[in-house]
Amino acid sequence: MKLFLPSPMSIKQFLDFGRENACEKTSYMFLQKELEVRLANTMREVTLLPANLQSQISIKLESNSLTIRPRLPHTVNTVSFLEILIKIRNRHNDMVPTMAQGVIEYKEKFGFDPFISSNVQYFLDLFYTNRISFRMLNNQHSE
Repeated sequence: MKLFLPSPMSIKQFLDFGRENACEKTSYMFLQKELEVRLANTMREVTLLPANLQSQISIKLESNSLTIRPRLPHTVNTVSFLEILIKIRNRHNDMVPTMAQGVIEYKEKFGFDPFISSNVQYFLDLFYTNRISFRMLNNQHSE
């Protein structure tokens, strides 16, 4: 299995990224790789959820929105790149509440299972952390 490792970034590095040495091309090249890696990680985590949870309509909707994304062009075109970032951000605006709705639907339909709940909580922790970092990177470069 190929590993998708996001680049570690401290808050200081995050804040300094846009202030000093990051020209548009550097920013583009970093995000072209980094956003794909972070989306791939989220997609992989969704596939590891219990099958009954994956089958919930809300989870399916978000899983589909992760797989349908525009490819980032390999040439630097900052206008089209910015448009793609905004489209991705807007399409994923409701991702967190929709995933939470899927978990609620699952619990209502299948009840409480401590083992499954522990796995789902682990997924949600990773999911929310990944979403925060993804949004921070996207917003820093699209606003």
